[in-house]
Amino acid sequence: MLEERERKEPAMNPFQKNESKETLFSPVSTEEVPPRPPSPPKKSSPKICGSSYPLSIAFIVVNEFCERFSYYGMKAVLTLYFLYFLHWNEDTSTSVYHAFSSLCYFTPILGAIIADSWLGKFKTIIYLSLVYVLGHVLKSLGAIPILGGNVVHTILSLIGLSLIALGTGGIKPCVAAFGGDQFEEEHEMC
Repeated sequence: MLEERERKEPAMNPFQKNESKETLFSPVSTEEVPPRPPSPPKKSSPKICGSSYPLSIAFIVVNEFCERFSYYGMKAVLTLYFLYFLHWNEDTSTSVYHAFSSLCYFTPILGAIIADSWLGKFKTIIYLSLVYVLGHVLKSLGAIPILGGNVVHTILSLIGLSLIALGTGGIKPCVAAFGGDQFEEEHEMC
């Protein structure tokens, strides 16, 4: 019965009886395939004067310096602002200061989640930098004496601090990864 089926149906063998493996896998002549054009030489990125580091590293370092300067500059006088402008007691000032600091160190997790699963590294840096700037603007508006009473100053200050914490923590993991992406194999240390 098996022999009858083999006679009626063609075999599923891809090698026909008159072809061998050598003829199927023989190299193709160069006349049939047009040659590929040579690939253009890889352009090297501009370098920082006197070093082999990419120029983009300088921009990332300067941007990070400005961001840290604004953060630590604001944080240095934050307790004094609470005590002498908003007229909070020392316990409340210290509690809000440490809550703000804790939130700044917690939000990198949130920034990494946003970057990895939703926006990507570049959009996260841009959007959360705008949130960061908006937080500084609101915090500055909250310090203008003619702008409302103590309640308005407190609300603007706390919203501003929340946005600053989200911005500064949210861009932290993305900027570190972005800085690392600028280096090539030639910069690798053994």
